[in-house]
Amino acid sequence: MAKTKPNVVLILNDDMGYSDLGCYGGEIETPNLDRLARDGLRFSQFYNTARCSPSRASMLTGLHPHQTGIGILTYDSGPEGYAGNLNKRCVTIPQALKASGYKSYMSGKWHVGDKLSPIERGFDDFYGFLRGYAVDSFDARMMIRLPEGKPQRNYKPDEYFATDAITDHALDFVATARQSRQPWFLYLAYQAPHFPVQSRAADAAPYANTYSQGWDKLRAERLARMKRVGSVARNTPLTPRSKIHLPEVAKRLGSMTADGNNPPWESLDAERRADLAGRMKTYAGMVAGMDRNIGRLIADLKRNGELDNTLILFLSDNGACAEWEPFGFDLQPLA
Repeated sequence: MAKTKPNVVLILNDDMGYSDLGCYGGEIETPNLDRLARDGLRFSQFYNTARCSPSRASMLTGLHPHQTGIGILTYDSGPEGYAGNLNKRCVTIPQALKASGYKSYMSGKWHVGDKLSPIERGFDDFYGFLRGYAVDSFDARMMIRLPEGKPQRNYKPDEYFATDAITDHALDFVATARQSRQPWFLYLAYQAPHFPVQSRAADAAPYANTYSQGWDKLRAERLARMKRVGSVARNTPLTPRSKIHLPEVAKRLGSMTADGNNPPWESLDAERRADLAGRMKTYAGMVAGMDRNIGRLIADLKRNGELDNTLILFLSDNGACAEWEPFGFDLQPLA
């Protein structure tokens, strides 16, 4: 039994289906998360609100999202439960932990309203972005540091990548916490793999040919792995391909099955197959890059003798993004 209060790391990623992880059957290499799953607990039943802001509001407060004022997203859309900001009647995890002597830090995506900042809701330090739900991962100007005037890292334009920078500042916060000799809570809220889909080239390189096999083969292979690792029941059937709801998407694909689903992969022309495979390669790089950074944090905790006294939780705010279907928001015609 730990002689001191445990540290807590809550890692939240953005718009990722659970089966993308290797430990749940995915083809993306996630060795650090796989190791946490192997040495800890892997949940087989879990619910979120299927939207970004309400999931975050519930997670930070333990309340139904409408009780916090965030019934949909961070805009005022009607009655009290939809005000779009965390109200003052709810208590956040860091606010509750203060009574037990914890320091609390956040690095990453806030997105539960901008009327009260993370500092005003109990966090001692913050690096990340408050508004909106999408950032250019190569643009450091998307991020802010709070309280104002606190030190933050400086990056050369060709060095910056958001997933790395969010981890850099998280490591700085943990180092600060060690100096205080107080237990600490770290909320590590990555922007990955939310759109825009952007990855470091090195993280995406291993997947250069993975997705050229197409969604028909990869879906069947993933389901078989999910059954082997116990993510789903052995008798789970392969679902139909997803529906196409936008005429412009169907037109761009150039082919569609009679039931309105995405067409067979082999029915697409070579240019479209290459385009879609490239998009998925980049997406895989975002997930792999996040896992690489989680490995940096784990290594730091181990190096400082804190890993065995740290509770690490990992989850996603909702499932994989299906907005605008296979092409995302890029609907420009191919040349």
